[in-house]
Amino acid sequence: MISTIKATTFMKAFRTGRTCPCLMLCEDDQGDMTEVVVKLRTGHECTCTGLICELMASLLARDLGLPVPEPYLVEVDDVFHAGISDVNLANRFRASAGLNFGSRFLGAAYVSWPQLRSIPAAIQQDAADIFAFDMMIQNPDRRENKPNLLRKGDDLAIFDHEMAFSFLYALVSDEYPWDGKGIGFVKDHIFYGGLKGKEVSWNRLQGALEAIDSSRLSVYTDAVPKEWRQDSHVVAERIQSYLELATRNSKSLFQKMAEVLK
Repeated sequence: MISTIKATTFMKAFRTGRTCPCLMLCEDDQGDMTEVVVKLRTGHECTCTGLICELMASLLARDLGLPVPEPYLVEVDDVFHAGISDVNLANRFRASAGLNFGSRFLGAAYVSWPQLRSIPAAIQQDAADIFAFDMMIQNPDRRENKPNLLRKGDDLAIFDHEMAFSFLYALVSDEYPWDGKGIGFVKDHIFYGGLKGKEVSWNRLQGALEAIDSSRLSVYTDAVPKEWRQDSHVVAERIQSYLELATRNSKSLFQKMAEVLK
């Protein structure tokens, strides 16, 4: 379901974004090396809840056929921090020994989606699916000033889902998009303006969502490392329950999406 790889070489720290991830060279069980963007468990607004959201959203996106970089669990050993010259960063690595979240680095050919960019006709369906996905998982973090979206020609890639499943932070009661609640953020979505008033179809995406049953969602939950659960006890189970409701209410969910874009 998700591979565990070992961090071998620190390459650089990204100084942008809430979580300041790191680019690292990692090794799998076969000895193959992969460049991975790693979000550490501690420091710079990183939380285990955020990593659980990242992991489960990425697994869902892959099952839905959406363009998300391959996710990994990245093992950082107890002495890895000794090779980091920056004291603050070394302390983050020391505190994050164990399993962390990673995504395959796509390379310099992928560039960030520019602000105020119109949606080319060739990728309008992909844009509509990404919009629907973000509404589905209550992800408010794909905006004009922070697209969390890469492009190489007609190929897109989405990333950064630690703020998804915002029902986790509801103060009064759960708000569900299939009820038309908790979706005010969609008007700030990177693709909202370009899709507004357009004819879009989500038949493929809806079918893919409805094909995901409870046993499959349990695989997502089981993939969450135990060490992430210590401070986020039932987050994975709550996300699983939410996604089970989403599949059962898929017709209403996609109807609400269509209404939002009218």
